[in-house]
Amino acid sequence: MSGLRLKWYGTATVLLEQDGTKLLFDPFIPLNKESYKPPLEELSESDGIFVTHCHFDHISAIPSILKRCREDVKVYCTREPKDVLVSKGLDKSRIYNLKLGDVVNLDPFEVHILKGKHIVFDWLLILKTIFNLRVLTNLGSFVRVLKAKEHRRVPETIVCDIRVQNKRVLLLGSLNLDAGTEYGVGANLLVLPLQGRSDICSYAIPFIDRLKPEKVLLDHIDDTFPPFSSPVKTEPFISHMEREYPAIPVICRQASAEWIEL
Repeated sequence: MSGLRLKWYGTATVLLEQDGTKLLFDPFIPLNKESYKPPLEELSESDGIFVTHCHFDHISAIPSILKRCREDVKVYCTREPKDVLVSKGLDKSRIYNLKLGDVVNLDPFEVHILKGKHIVFDWLLILKTIFNLRVLTNLGSFVRVLKAKEHRRVPETIVCDIRVQNKRVLLLGSLNLDAGTEYGVGANLLVLPLQGRSDICSYAIPFIDRLKPEKVLLDHIDDTFPPFSSPVKTEPFISHMEREYPAIPVICRQASAEWIEL
């Protein structure tokens, strides 16, 4: 029997493994040619694929991955991602329609589905993105995202509370929480997406105050779909954590296929 471990492949793509069972979250193959590209074959070894919301950088790789998976492997998502995936040709029989409060059992994992919220982009970030020369050098990606219907509204978003044996991982697909939902405190690991605002490092601190995790893993910190993404300067967040929360380690790594032991 092996212990709980994790791989972060870039953007919000996370793989958890315990005792040979692998759960994949929000898979994406970067558009940026310089970014690390997760191997489809490795992602296709997953026993279940979970989607936190319908944006393309969380679901666009799913059809390619699912073609290579075992026939009994399903995608677990709420209505909006399901509709987007079906519109892209994915067979409905491969999708499990999640509802808030559901508990998905994929032995030895239990995945509790909680209400989340998507981050609200601030105007400074929006203006910096639009009035930037990177729009011209990445015009194809810019047009592709603007044309996608799923990006024209704030998406319904879930938080995955993942429990396995005596450990708990709280995975956020976007850096926001629902004010009326109880998420509990003290998760062994909080997966924290640090992207989506010009003040993202200071914006993230109240989530640490609220959730009080034992460890934090930063994801979504890389520049995988320019001009909308950007490399995040994580130093202000890490420095604040070292001052105010010295007992909470922050895991901040380059995207890769290396395991992180939890």
